Amino acid sequence: MKKVLKSIVLVIISIALLLTILIFEIKDWPAGSSIAGIFTGFSLPALWFSLQDIFDDTDWKNSQRKLERGKLIQNDTIIRISFAYLYRIKVDDKYLLVKNERGTGKYQPVGGVYKFYENEKMLMKNLFQIKDDDKISIDNSSRNDYRLRLENKYLRKFIKHFDKRAEREKIYNLSREFEEEIVEKEILDWNQISYRYCGRHMTTVKFSEHFQTYELLLADIVELILTEEQEADLRLLMENENETSLYCFATAEEIVSLGVDTKNNRLAEVIADHTKKIIQEEEGKLMKVSYVGEQYTVNLRSK
Repeated sequence: MKKVLKSIVLVIISIALLLTILIFEIKDWPAGSSIAGIFTGFSLPALWFSLQDIFDDTDWKNSQRKLERGKLIQNDTIIRISFAYLYRIKVDDKYLLVKNERGTGKYQPVGGVYKFYENEKMLMKNLFQIKDDDKISIDNSSRNDYRLRLENKYLRKFIKHFDKRAEREKIYNLSREFEEEIVEKEILDWNQISYRYCGRHMTTVKFSEHFQTYELLLADIVELILTEEQEADLRLLMENENETSLYCFATAEEIVSLGVDTKNNRLAEVIADHTKKIIQEEEGKLMKVSYVGEQYTVNLRSK
């Protein structure tokens, strides 16, 4: 509403200034016309920016626009994207986390980067000139991941395509990562899960000090809907947790502190910083896309 009101005010000011120029021109008052023209030179660009702002309805779009206006990024600036889904698996007051497979040694939520199907890659190359991510090496496990690079001018259309038409893993079947990280590693022996879509976490477009490039990160958050038997399995799993486990259970407080426990002089970060996105306290900050609240049930492959 504030953006709309700002645009209305600027429209009125700009029209008034244009009329003033016209009147001064008719009355042959060049000095007055010149002064009104100077003010119009400020009001019209401001009006154009305000109209753009009305359509920038998310933080990431606002951040992109600010970087463009500040000449920090241009149309051909390469943006790195990483689009993922993460599971919130909570029993009592603790969340189930699994150990990162890429050598960090930190615990993180079950889940990972979305995958696209083979024919989708060629389409994305043709439409958006996508490039492979050059920051994380491609192997059998990361092939066809939504870790990609593309020019800034394609970013908005790319995300729209991702949501509407892309041939990829979809929200109604996110079984792959659960199977790979939980079932195949024999952490749990489940053959079916149900989950609720909570919302989407998106960062702003910003420069990554770690990867030395501008990037945009997306994470869809889903919450496991547990049966009584599954709750019992998780409590038993919690009882058997030890330092060599491929998993751990952590409270929201431990997740926010990244596992650092100053009281007991454990100062190493053992929980990945993106884990915070799954805790219940963060749900109110998630973007509410069209299928928020929808529930899905998927069958799992046996281990």
